[in-house]
Amino acid sequence: MPETTKTFADMEILQGADYTMTLTLDDTTNDKTYLMVVTKDFTGATDFGGTTVGDGTAADPYRAEITETNVSTVGHLLVENGTKTIEIKLYAVWTESLDDNFDGRWEIVERSTTPNPNTYSRIAQGDFYVDNSSSRYASLSS
Repeated sequence: MPETTKTFADMEILQGADYTMTLTLDDTTNDKTYLMVVTKDFTGATDFGGTTVGDGTAADPYRAEITETNVSTVGHLLVENGTKTIEIKLYAVWTESLDDNFDGRWEIVERSTTPNPNTYSRIAQGDFYVDNSSSRYASLSS
């Protein structure tokens, strides 16, 4: 199910700040789950500040995974059945942990739970940029 307005969007994030983006979909979110993945590169071989899983191998690349489960140190995807939106919420504590001037990739995949469980579709993607602060006052850590 492609996203209505675009399937490619850059995320430009201020390091140490909360970030929110809303995606509008063509169809409702009923009977689907979602996963957002952030990587440094396409191979996933490069570790980065903010990595939540992976060991850098082809079978288990370095990445950050954001799901519908709220993780207080990362963020979550806000998805309500019957709607056509996904709200991406990334928390300041996680964006602070990302490398200075981080330049990577993100994508969201959708998993159908019925009638064909475990059918995955990539629905949105883009470049992922983090701008670090030029002032020490803007950092969460003192």
